[in-house]
Amino acid sequence: MRRFRAWLASLLSLHGSPRGIAGGFSLGLGLSLVPIPFAGMFVALALVPVVRLNPVATYLGTAVVNPVTGPLFYFFELWVGMRLRGQVAPEWESLRGLDGAGWWNLFVDLLGPFLLGGAVVVPVASLLAYLVIVLAVRRWRAVATR
Repeated sequence: MRRFRAWLASLLSLHGSPRGIAGGFSLGLGLSLVPIPFAGMFVALALVPVVRLNPVATYLGTAVVNPVTGPLFYFFELWVGMRLRGQVAPEWESLRGLDGAGWWNLFVDLLGPFLLGGAVVVPVASLLAYLVIVLAVRRWRAVATR
Protein backbone atom coordinates (compact mmCIF):
# COMPACT_ATOMS: atom_id res chain seq x y z
CA MET A 1 0.00 0.00 0.00
CA ARG A 2 2.91 2.33 0.73
CA ARG A 3 4.23 1.82 -2.79
CA PHE A 4 0.83 2.69 -4.30
CA ARG A 5 0.64 5.85 -2.20
CA ALA A 6 4.10 6.90 -3.35
CA TRP A 7 3.11 6.24 -6.97
CA LEU A 8 -0.10 8.24 -6.53
CA ALA A 9 1.74 11.10 -4.83
CA SER A 10 4.25 11.23 -7.68
CA LEU A 11 1.38 11.43 -10.19
CA LEU A 12 -0.52 14.14 -8.32
CA SER A 13 2.56 16.27 -7.68
CA LEU A 14 3.75 16.43 -11.29
CA HIS A 15 4.40 19.85 -12.77
CA GLY A 16 1.79 20.95 -15.28
CA SER A 17 -1.87 21.77 -15.38
CA PRO A 18 -4.41 19.40 -13.84
CA ARG A 19 -5.88 18.92 -17.32
CA GLY A 20 -2.46 18.12 -18.82
CA ILE A 21 -1.70 15.59 -16.10
CA ALA A 22 -5.14 13.98 -16.26
CA GLY A 23 -5.16 14.02 -20.05
CA GLY A 24 -1.74 12.39 -20.21
CA PHE A 25 -2.70 9.71 -17.71
CA SER A 26 -5.99 8.89 -19.43
CA LEU A 27 -4.30 8.81 -22.86
CA GLY A 28 -1.69 6.38 -21.56
CA LEU A 29 -4.29 4.23 -19.84
CA GLY A 30 -6.66 4.16 -22.80
CA LEU A 31 -4.06 3.27 -25.40
CA SER A 32 -2.50 0.65 -23.14
CA LEU A 33 -5.81 -1.18 -23.07
CA VAL A 34 -5.15 -2.10 -26.70
CA PRO A 35 -3.81 -5.65 -26.35
CA ILE A 36 -0.68 -5.31 -28.45
CA PRO A 37 2.33 -5.35 -26.11
CA PHE A 38 4.03 -1.95 -25.85
CA ALA A 39 2.16 -0.54 -28.88
CA GLY A 40 -0.18 1.56 -26.74
CA MET A 41 2.71 2.95 -24.73
CA PHE A 42 4.70 3.93 -27.81
CA VAL A 43 1.69 5.51 -29.54
CA ALA A 44 0.68 7.38 -26.37
CA LEU A 45 4.18 8.75 -25.82
CA ALA A 46 4.44 9.71 -29.51
CA LEU A 47 1.17 11.66 -29.25
CA VAL A 48 2.21 13.61 -26.13
CA PRO A 49 3.97 16.47 -27.97
CA VAL A 50 1.19 16.68 -30.54
CA VAL A 51 -1.63 17.00 -28.01
CA ARG A 52 0.53 18.80 -25.41
CA LEU A 53 -0.06 16.55 -22.44
CA ASN A 54 2.19 15.63 -19.55
CA PRO A 55 4.64 12.91 -20.71
CA VAL A 56 5.34 11.52 -17.23
CA ALA A 57 1.61 11.23 -16.51
CA THR A 58 1.19 9.50 -19.87
CA TYR A 59 3.86 6.98 -18.98
CA LEU A 60 2.29 6.40 -15.55
CA GLY A 61 -1.04 5.78 -17.29
CA THR A 62 0.55 3.15 -19.50
CA ALA A 63 2.11 1.49 -16.45
CA VAL A 64 -1.33 0.66 -15.04
CA VAL A 65 -1.71 -2.02 -17.71
CA ASN A 66 1.21 -4.39 -17.19
CA PRO A 67 1.83 -8.15 -17.36
CA VAL A 68 0.10 -8.62 -13.99
CA THR A 69 -2.97 -6.42 -14.51
CA GLY A 70 -3.28 -6.71 -18.30
CA PRO A 71 -5.05 -10.09 -18.36
CA LEU A 72 -7.65 -8.74 -15.91
CA PHE A 73 -8.33 -5.68 -18.08
CA TYR A 74 -8.45 -7.73 -21.28
CA PHE A 75 -10.74 -10.34 -19.74
CA PHE A 76 -13.04 -7.53 -18.61
CA GLU A 77 -13.14 -6.14 -22.16
CA LEU A 78 -14.05 -9.59 -23.48
CA TRP A 79 -16.68 -10.07 -20.76
CA VAL A 80 -18.31 -6.70 -21.54
CA GLY A 81 -18.39 -7.47 -25.25
CA MET A 82 -19.88 -10.92 -24.67
CA ARG A 83 -22.54 -9.47 -22.38
CA LEU A 84 -23.44 -6.80 -24.93
CA ARG A 85 -23.79 -9.45 -27.65
CA GLY A 86 -25.69 -11.85 -25.41
CA GLN A 87 -23.01 -14.53 -25.59
CA VAL A 88 -21.97 -16.83 -22.78
CA ALA A 89 -18.45 -18.02 -22.11
CA PRO A 90 -17.60 -21.53 -23.28
CA GLU A 91 -17.57 -24.24 -20.63
CA TRP A 92 -14.20 -25.40 -19.34
CA GLU A 93 -15.06 -28.95 -20.31
CA SER A 94 -15.47 -27.98 -23.97
CA LEU A 95 -12.15 -26.12 -23.92
CA ARG A 96 -10.23 -29.20 -22.81
CA GLY A 97 -11.00 -31.01 -26.03
CA LEU A 98 -9.88 -28.26 -28.39
CA ASP A 99 -7.02 -28.82 -30.78
CA GLY A 100 -5.11 -26.10 -32.63
CA ALA A 101 -7.89 -25.50 -35.14
CA GLY A 102 -10.46 -25.42 -32.34
CA TRP A 103 -8.50 -22.78 -30.45
CA TRP A 104 -8.15 -20.74 -33.63
CA ASN A 105 -11.91 -20.92 -34.26
CA LEU A 106 -12.57 -19.89 -30.66
CA PHE A 107 -10.18 -16.95 -31.08
CA VAL A 108 -11.97 -15.84 -34.25
CA ASP A 109 -15.38 -16.23 -32.58
CA LEU A 110 -14.34 -14.14 -29.56
CA LEU A 111 -12.53 -11.42 -31.50
CA GLY A 112 -15.75 -9.50 -32.26
CA PRO A 113 -16.94 -9.41 -28.64
CA PHE A 114 -13.42 -8.51 -27.49
CA LEU A 115 -13.23 -5.56 -29.89
CA LEU A 116 -16.73 -4.44 -28.93
CA GLY A 117 -15.86 -4.62 -25.24
CA GLY A 118 -12.68 -2.66 -25.86
CA ALA A 119 -14.64 -0.03 -27.78
CA VAL A 120 -16.79 0.43 -24.68
CA VAL A 121 -14.23 -0.02 -21.89
CA VAL A 122 -11.43 2.15 -23.32
CA PRO A 123 -13.38 5.44 -23.59
CA VAL A 124 -15.24 4.86 -20.33
CA ALA A 125 -12.05 4.02 -18.41
CA SER A 126 -10.22 6.97 -19.98
CA LEU A 127 -13.02 9.40 -19.14
CA LEU A 128 -13.31 8.15 -15.57
CA ALA A 129 -9.53 8.31 -15.12
CA TYR A 130 -9.48 11.86 -16.51
CA LEU A 131 -12.20 13.08 -14.16
CA VAL A 132 -10.72 11.39 -11.09
CA ILE A 133 -7.17 12.64 -11.80
CA VAL A 134 -8.27 16.25 -12.53
CA LEU A 135 -10.17 16.39 -9.25
CA ALA A 136 -7.38 14.65 -7.32
CA VAL A 137 -4.66 16.99 -8.66
CA ARG A 138 -6.77 20.06 -7.82
CA ARG A 139 -7.43 18.78 -4.31
CA TRP A 140 -3.77 17.77 -3.81
CA ARG A 141 -2.63 21.25 -4.79
CA ALA A 142 -5.25 22.96 -2.66
CA VAL A 143 -4.15 21.00 0.40
CA ALA A 144 -0.45 21.54 -0.41
CA THR A 145 -0.85 25.33 -0.59
CA ARG A 146 -2.41 25.61 2.87
